Amino acid sequence: MIGTGQVFASTRYSRLSLYSAAVPAVLGLALLWPFGDNAKKISMTPSKEDPAAHGTVSLKSGHNGNTEVDITTKALAQPSALTPPQNTYVVWFQPEGQNPQNVGALKVDNDLNGKLSTITPHRRFKVFITAEKETNVTQPRGPTMLSANVFG
Repeated sequence: MIGTGQVFASTRYSRLSLYSAAVPAVLGLALLWPFGDNAKKISMTPSKEDPAAHGTVSLKSGHNGNTEVDITTKALAQPSALTPPQNTYVVWFQPEGQNPQNVGALKVDNDLNGKLSTITPHRRFKVFITAEKETNVTQPRGPTMLSANVFG
């Protein structure tokens, strides 16, 4: 015959082993779940042309093994305010051993904030922003304003 104390102890140990099994599973899902804010953030280094500029590269694993990249800038001068004046900022990705690739124009608003979001198949690359006369340039010509190395 099982006494009340034995039932309580048996229930307590059953719950304990259930929790012991559930905790690692929940933690594993939290770490591997593709949704949520699991972005890696890298600070960009400003150049002497605009030392007050700040930039952040946020990286997240996307579908099909791609890397989702969000670039945000703050206090980045309008390109027309540079010496010599430029018309736009261009974001470049340069995978190891390859030429830089123009991934798009970064527009700066009236508060001197900019943002560009894109996707790349690369995990390791240099990202940098140059001031340019045109958005469709095929190689960087203007000064580099912000840069970072991505080692994903």
